[in-house]
Amino acid sequence: MRWGCRFRSDSSYPPGVPIRESMESPRPLRARPTPGRPTRGGRPARVAGALLLLVGLVGVSLAVAVPRVAAATEGDQIAAVAASQAGVPYCDGGGGINGPSYGGMDESGCGPGTKGFDCMSLVQFAVYQVTGIVLPGDGTLPEGVGTYIAPAATIAQDTADLLPGDATFWGGTIGHYSHSGIYAGNGEVWDAIGVDQPVQLHSLSYLANAYNGDFDGAVRYWTNPTTAGGLVPPVVGMASTPSGNGYWLADASGGVSAHGGAVGYGSMVGHHLNAPIAHIVSTPDGGGYWLVASDGGIFSFGDAPFYGSMGGRHLNAPVVDIAPTPDGKGYWLVASDGGVFSFGDARFHGSAGGIRLKAPVVGISADDATGGYWLVASDGGIFSFGAPFLGSAGGIRLSRPVNGMAALADGLGYWFVASDGGIFTAGGARFHGSTGGIRLNEPVVGMAADPATGGYWLVASDGGIFSFDAPFFGAG
Repeated sequence: MRWGCRFRSDSSYPPGVPIRESMESPRPLRARPTPGRPTRGGRPARVAGALLLLVGLVGVSLAVAVPRVAAATEGDQIAAVAASQAGVPYCDGGGGINGPSYGGMDESGCGPGTKGFDCMSLVQFAVYQVTGIVLPGDGTLPEGVGTYIAPAATIAQDTADLLPGDATFWGGTIGHYSHSGIYAGNGEVWDAIGVDQPVQLHSLSYLANAYNGDFDGAVRYWTNPTTAGGLVPPVVGMASTPSGNGYWLADASGGVSAHGGAVGYGSMVGHHLNAPIAHIVSTPDGGGYWLVASDGGIFSFGDAPFYGSMGGRHLNAPVVDIAPTPDGKGYWLVASDGGVFSFGDARFHGSAGGIRLKAPVVGISADDATGGYWLVASDGGIFSFGAPFLGSAGGIRLSRPVNGMAALADGLGYWFVASDGGIFTAGGARFHGSTGGIRLNEPVVGMAADPATGGYWLVASDGGIFSFDAPFFGAG
């Protein structure tokens, strides 16, 4: 169900008298999978990021394509996306992260064949296009995502506290509001307020009067500037901190961005690479990280020691991933043919090299409990070496290829992810949501587990982040 916000322009509901929008039936979610069985996830209940960008616009003639604005901050971009929908009709129950749509209710300004937004769907759309965070439409807000900005005593102070792109809420409480919009700056808000009132600007003063001064506050879902210094797509992977208070992203050119409590220890930006970077992994203490290139070259930063590499050696297939040992005193590399290379105290337990594979290997995860490791292939097949086999998607017809995996710290389960963001679980790994079934602009290329919450993040090749029961710290 979605809390709404609508003003009627007929005699029953004169402008300026807000009423609560009628409830719509919740959109179906796929059943939560049973732990221990490989499953495919459906639409996410909560996503953070930017998380990943989706621009599947299906607007009416008044809608325009969302500009990829070169703005000072992500907040400016959120405001620009909302502004790009100016004039789109108000449709009760219509719209969402994919753009405007018919809401199923015939009313003045919106009937069959007309696509539009209501207040919350406009906010969902604008926030998602820039950050990738999917805000629920049921009147709740995702926990641990965004920064809450409390209402001030005066409109002047509210204006001083807010920044363009902040999501504003009115007429109730945060998480149980009657109206929402996107702050545009200069004391104005982009919103879809009600019947016969298309997407437009309203002043904070107007909204304060309309909702009897009941401003619930705002949430800032963006954190990082998007100007020079960011990653250059394609992003190839991510690694989380041991405490779950941040993560790193890496691009193919060796650029690294740090988010949340993750510290940037350096990158390969400006250095010549013989081969593109394939992945990034952090040390167990979070004090450094390794980058691995497709030729097997290793680059160490922070307290990450260098134990050797395959750089300069002939490979039968490119290296696709790296996994550290539990003590951080070694690591394994895996190639797409399933060949495994061990360095430092990483013990070799076997490989799929020399075995004819139905699909290439795309990732590796270490089993900290046994000291072994798992390989995952693009068809969801799992190869276990010194680690228990807990399940796979091998033999199941997949919509999209698998391209990454993450394991529980206790070794009792693992996840693997497909390029459409579908999640498969095995063992004790819990399903927290996925982007399977959602049209993405760019494919998901990897995932990382949040050791603090038990959730996980997905990262897309454009640097967008999807957060499932894990806090969002910004996107590439």
